[in-house]
Amino acid sequence: MGEIAVAALPDGAWTRAIRMLALALLALSNLGLAVIILVAAPAFADVATPLTGHIIGFGVTAAVALLVRRHTAAVLIAGTIAIFSAHVALSRWSQAADDGTPRASTASSSLSVVSINTWDAVDNVEQLRAYLATGPADVVVLSELGPEKQALPALLKAVYPYQSSCANRYDCSIALLSRVPFEAAGTVPYTKEMPAFVWARFAGALHVIGTHIYRPSRSPGLHARQTAAVARFIQRIDGPVVLAGDLNMSPWSYGYKSLKTQAGLKSARWLTPSWPAWPVVMPQVALDHILISQDLTFVASGTGPAVGSDHLPVFARIERQSLRTRGPMVGGSRLAAAGLHLDAELFADLGREHGGAGNLSR
Repeated sequence: MGEIAVAALPDGAWTRAIRMLALALLALSNLGLAVIILVAAPAFADVATPLTGHIIGFGVTAAVALLVRRHTAAVLIAGTIAIFSAHVALSRWSQAADDGTPRASTASSSLSVVSINTWDAVDNVEQLRAYLATGPADVVVLSELGPEKQALPALLKAVYPYQSSCANRYDCSIALLSRVPFEAAGTVPYTKEMPAFVWARFAGALHVIGTHIYRPSRSPGLHARQTAAVARFIQRIDGPVVLAGDLNMSPWSYGYKSLKTQAGLKSARWLTPSWPAWPVVMPQVALDHILISQDLTFVASGTGPAVGSDHLPVFARIERQSLRTRGPMVGGSRLAAAGLHLDAELFADLGREHGGAGNLSR
């Protein structure tokens, strides 16, 4: 039998091709950083800011690869593996720090919260039911819980008897389930200026709010407007606040920093990747968050196990620091001035705005 000739690049041409790849990667990384750092429009920069860690990592990898002439390809491969592995490790570390298992609180002054983007694109109701039936937290916020999954809250009624849900409408598709009785609860419809909300007020005027902000990669302007609306909304609440949900922003994001500053909120960990968790659990970007007001404190926080969604659950155990209200807020609090809390008056104001059906992938 004759030998089959296989065409291959000469060594010199292969080396040049790899170096050109490294040079292109360095140029793209620098461009990405320039967009993030120098752009005059933060709303557009936030399309890229969730990947800031990756952009920096690839830029460093490319620079080292260009300096190490004889091992350019090996450095590029090793650097890429290191970048993705480091983000996975951050998520795994947050699980190991608290055994990765949120639990219902036993102290009357504490509350445990889990937030899950359930992913409307797949049928994972049974996986979600099995996980949540273990009672992993006092309060659960579920987003992308569209009509196909609206039976899930009912299946969990024995574990979470107190519920506020708009899972029957695509323009909301959020639910709040609680093991703890709440004093009042409700939902607010989605508009193009305000994301949908689900809310509950617990004893001591503790407010838990679940929401899902539109993703910046589809509409930077809408993402920015909804983020600003969430901040203004929280400013009007008198009392401790827990904000949970898929905020579609990372701690690198301008919107995230602005939301925390304007609403007087804080986070437990600087970076806890929660997405993607499908088709393999390899979280790279921190899109899901639990933020709390300054009069609360984190006892534990992190990501939970994969539950059939492309997002990992995020959890937190929270305690009160004192009964004082939050510090200075931009614009003041209408509710504080009126001596009221999160109630029908506020939501009646918001309820006057109605919008069409929103995209669940926002």
